[in-house]
Amino acid sequence: MSINLKTVINPKAILLRGVLFLLALVIFVLAIKTLYTITHSISLSEIFLAIEQIPNLDIFWALLVVAFGYLVLTLYDTIAFKHMNIALPFKKVAFTSFTAYAIGHTIGLAILSASGVRFRMYGVNKIRPENIANVVWLVSMAFTFGITTLVSLSLAFNPEATVTMMNQLDLQLAEVSIDIPDFLRNASVIRSLGLGLLAMVAGLIAWSGRQGRHIQVKGWRFDLPPATMMIKQIIISIVDLASVAFVLYLLLPHDAGVGYFTVFSAFIQSMILAILSHVPGGLGVFELTMMASLPTVDKTYLLAVLLVFRLLYYLLPFFLAVLFFIGHEVWLRWLRQD
Repeated sequence: MSINLKTVINPKAILLRGVLFLLALVIFVLAIKTLYTITHSISLSEIFLAIEQIPNLDIFWALLVVAFGYLVLTLYDTIAFKHMNIALPFKKVAFTSFTAYAIGHTIGLAILSASGVRFRMYGVNKIRPENIANVVWLVSMAFTFGITTLVSLSLAFNPEATVTMMNQLDLQLAEVSIDIPDFLRNASVIRSLGLGLLAMVAGLIAWSGRQGRHIQVKGWRFDLPPATMMIKQIIISIVDLASVAFVLYLLLPHDAGVGYFTVFSAFIQSMILAILSHVPGGLGVFELTMMASLPTVDKTYLLAVLLVFRLLYYLLPFFLAVLFFIGHEVWLRWLRQD
C-alpha cells in the first residue's frame, strides 16, 4: 500500500480524524453510562464472589486457549513475509507479532501502537520500512476479511442472535433516550445484510485472482493479495476469533444453558461493534453488547466473566509484551555498548 503524504496532512483528513475521535469519545461515554444504569445495583463484592465461583480448571484451560490464540496470530505475519519472499526466522516473527498484538489489543489505535512495535522490532532485523508497511497492510486486510466473513455468516444464518442483541440494546439505550431503528430488529433485513456482505467478500476474493489487484482511491493505493492468500488469511482469522470466543465459553457457568455457537455469535457481534466504535480496546462497548447478546446469563456472573476475560486476553499479555519490549530495547542497548 502506498500513501500520498499530502493526503495524510490534508486539513480534511485531519478534520475527519478529529470527528472520529469525538465520536468514539461520545460512544464510550454513552456505553459506560448505559452499563452503569443496568449494573449499578450490582456491588463489587458480588462480582468478586462470582469470580471466585469460576473453577480454577476452567481458568487454566482458558489460559491455554489464550496462548493458542496468540500463537495463531503469529501466522498473519508469517504468511505476509512468505508472500513477499522475505526470510525471517519464525522465533523473531513470533516475538514481534505477539508483542505488537498484545500491546495493540489493549491500547487500541493499532496504526500507532501495534504498527509502531512492528516498525521498531522488524526494523532492527534489517527489514525495509516499505516491507514492514506491507506486513501491516496485509495483516490488517487478513483480520478485516476474516471478521467480515464471520459477521456475514452470523447475520445470514443466525439473524435471530442479532435481533436479540438489538432488542436488548434498544431497552438498555432507552435510558439515554436512544432508539434502535426497527429495520435493525428485523430478521429478514439482517439476513439480507449478511448475504450481501458474504457476496461482497466472495466477489473480492474472485476478483483478486491469482496475482492480486490494485485499487486506487484518490491519494491511496490499496493492494489486494492473491485469492489463495486471502483464503488462507480468512481461515487463520476464523481460527483466531473462534479461539477467543472459546475463552469466553469456558469461563461461563456450565449450567447457563448457553451453547458455544451462541457465545460465538455474541462475541463476533460485540467485537465488530467495539471495532466500529473506535473506542480503544472496545472498552464499555464490548461489555454492553455482550450483555445484550446473552440476556439469559446472570448479569453479575457475566460481568465477572468479562472481567476475567479482559485480564486473561488483554491485560496479562499486555504486561508480558511490555516486559518483552523493554527487555528487547535493553538488549539492543547492551549490544551497541559492546
